[in-house]
Amino acid sequence: MSIDETIREKIARFLEEVNSPVSVRDIISFLGIEPGREKEVYEHLSHIAKTIRRKSSGRKILYMIPPRCSSCGYVFTKLEKPHKPSRCPRCKSYRIEPPLFYISSNK
Repeated sequence: MSIDETIREKIARFLEEVNSPVSVRDIISFLGIEPGREKEVYEHLSHIAKTIRRKSSGRKILYMIPPRCSSCGYVFTKLEKPHKPSRCPRCKSYRIEPPLFYISSNK
């Protein structure tokens, strides 16, 4: 990691280098950020999605595997912004698997 990189640049580079999709907790762990700053990382991911697409002229995209309910399998496909929902609208369970992220070439 370069000292001159911003947190967004570090997150973007990490997402390009990973071999499998990662959660926000994985990103926080990698960057050494104190836990509890998930909301901030989700905000960065929204901006990274726009920046990556613009800088690569659409050749790279930030992909998100949507969160899903561990209890009933409901998939949260209509999220306006990336985040981990607090509970399932179908079964009201709080057992939600977080969204996963990665950057890849547009196929």
